[in-house]
Amino acid sequence: MPSIKISFTGGSGHTLDARLELPDGTPQAYAICCHCFTCSKDTLTTYRISKALAAKGYATLRFDFTGLGNSDGVFSKTGFSSNVADIRAAIDYLLVHYQTPALLIGHSLGGTAVLEAVMQLKGDIAEKIRAVVTIASPSQPDHVLHHFGHALTLLEQGIPSSIEVAGEHYEIEPEFVKDLRSFNMRQRLANFNKPTLIFNIANDPLVGEKNATELNKWIKGNSTIITLQNSDHLLSKKDDIDQVTQDIIDWFIKL
Repeated sequence: MPSIKISFTGGSGHTLDARLELPDGTPQAYAICCHCFTCSKDTLTTYRISKALAAKGYATLRFDFTGLGNSDGVFSKTGFSSNVADIRAAIDYLLVHYQTPALLIGHSLGGTAVLEAVMQLKGDIAEKIRAVVTIASPSQPDHVLHHFGHALTLLEQGIPSSIEVAGEHYEIEPEFVKDLRSFNMRQRLANFNKPTLIFNIANDPLVGEKNATELNKWIKGNSTIITLQNSDHLLSKKDDIDQVTQDIIDWFIKL
């Protein structure tokens, strides 16, 4: 199946690196798949789901958020708001060059950002996005602060610091924390009426079941939870990816 290397201007004005995974024939629909906090479009989860969806007939765009992977920009100057803006830029890219995506998917914090991005859309574009999928996503953006450890104390005092995630170090500015905490998804989702499929990972030490339960409760529209047993946060086993992909398609075609 074709994998097209593309780039587009993100919400902060930087060039973002992306891949569009295309099926062999005419796409059933277009989708966007967003990666997790400090991850990239080539992280196992996003890469495999995008490829698997394309194999099933769904053209899927995956991209690196500003300051991550092969995209331009400085990570320490980004935040949840810039992630949301990048998603909106990705939607605009597909609208101009192909067609408006019908399905938006996000893994971990990427899923929370997808929910916010859709809520910011207006008019015809908002109408054409039919559904959203979150995978092991926190109910509130500031959930990721559990990664920050002692750095959080410095950041709350207005002092730049650094964090370590999966063996990598990332510089963080105090504004990053303020930005995360400025979003109250409980209030925001009271007006969210898109069909939403919520994947919960049983015994996930990074994003617990409470998050899926809260998203399901807060979303105004129809939402469904699927709990994956014997999996992990990254869906490391190929069987998990196959199951999630099929669950997404089975759910989406019934909308």
